[in-house]
Amino acid sequence: FSSYESKDGLRLSFSVRNIQNDEVEEELRGQAQLQGQGATGRASFTLPEARSFELPAGTLFPTSHLMLIIHHARNGDRSASYSVFDGARLDGAFQVNAVIGRSPRVTGPPVRGDVGLMRNQPSWSVRLAFFAAGDQGSANPEYELALDLLANGIARSMLLDYGEFAVDARLVQLQALPRPRC
Repeated sequence: FSSYESKDGLRLSFSVRNIQNDEVEEELRGQAQLQGQGATGRASFTLPEARSFELPAGTLFPTSHLMLIIHHARNGDRSASYSVFDGARLDGAFQVNAVIGRSPRVTGPPVRGDVGLMRNQPSWSVRLAFFAAGDQGSANPEYELALDLLANGIARSMLLDYGEFAVDARLVQLQALPRPRC
């Protein structure tokens, strides 16, 4: 999965490739654009076939969503819910419900690299549940994501739980990218 989101949060380009047993199961590619903050938008796929659909008012892209979750956490909010489109599905956005808790205790080996990026950063335990659009009545989300999230957007750990299997990721090395000359 790779995506590029404009700084204003109104444009997203994405590419998704699902591989199982060394074979490409699904490949999605396209772009999406919102008419403005809180406005409607449109998603257009070029793979697996040309297809487009409307995005409802209030839809967010992933980086904008993460920024809002951090904003809620800083304000002491314990939950938030948003419609989020990331290009990972052909039938629209996810309804993402977030629960925000206190910072978890840091365990495991120390992080190598530019650890100064993690110093003096507030952190929170964030659990996100992803429901297919129109499926909020379901008791079970399609998947869940648990994060040890720092205020600058760095995740020290991440647990991606699909029900049948889970991916547990821990930050081991951090490297700041050079600031681009624009």
